[in-house]
Amino acid sequence: MQAAANLGRHLTGNERQCIMRISLIYHTARQRKGMVAPGRKGEAYSNIKSAIMSGELLPGTQLSPADLATQYGMSRTPVRDALNALVQEGLVEVQPRRGYFVSHITVRDVEEVFQLRLILETASAELAATRITPDQIEQLARLSSRYVAGDPESYRSYLDENRQFHLTVAEAAGNRLLVGVLRETLEQMHRFLVLRLDLSDDADQMLAEHYLLLDAFRKRDSARAREAMRIAIEHARDAVLESIFKRGKDWVL
Repeated sequence: MQAAANLGRHLTGNERQCIMRISLIYHTARQRKGMVAPGRKGEAYSNIKSAIMSGELLPGTQLSPADLATQYGMSRTPVRDALNALVQEGLVEVQPRRGYFVSHITVRDVEEVFQLRLILETASAELAATRITPDQIEQLARLSSRYVAGDPESYRSYLDENRQFHLTVAEAAGNRLLVGVLRETLEQMHRFLVLRLDLSDDADQMLAEHYLLLDAFRKRDSARAREAMRIAIEHARDAVLESIFKRGKDWVL
């Protein structure tokens, strides 16, 4: 309760409204996931979503229920049901008389996700600085030391570990709702990052930003932690936007 109160003191009215909207999105997403029943529909849903999130299915790719049904060894009905569930999540779109397609990413999508991250994560870093445990600091240090610059496979692993790094910071802030909202937001962001493997060129800078955060946490310096998180997120935002303008013309609207 106190963590939530502290978080509230750092937010403007517009930021509070933004968090309320994202909270609604988070709870709606949880309900949608609960509606994806186990069995063939759930299997098709998981397979298609995983392929989209990993970049195996690129934005603009047409999704044929017949072809997917053959690929997954099932009838078309559960595949269509899964595609319709993904339409509700915004990962798939329906074009009249053409069928299902992997949704394009818009510049607005990118900007909104990073705006949310700035609101959520600068506040969580500030709170975490006075609440983080030695074990959590050690975990963050481990997640900041596994990157091999220039290695695409290492980069993909880093994306997963980077997401866990930011979730661990949120967990240290002591606000469970914040963790849930951030997890949903980072899942959306993961798709942006997978599509631009040249981020691996920024390995040294990204790790340096993590070390700045770790130093602030070790010193229990809330102001420095907030500023270090702001710098890290704004750098990631600028790098993603630059990349999609250079390389993602077929993926981004």
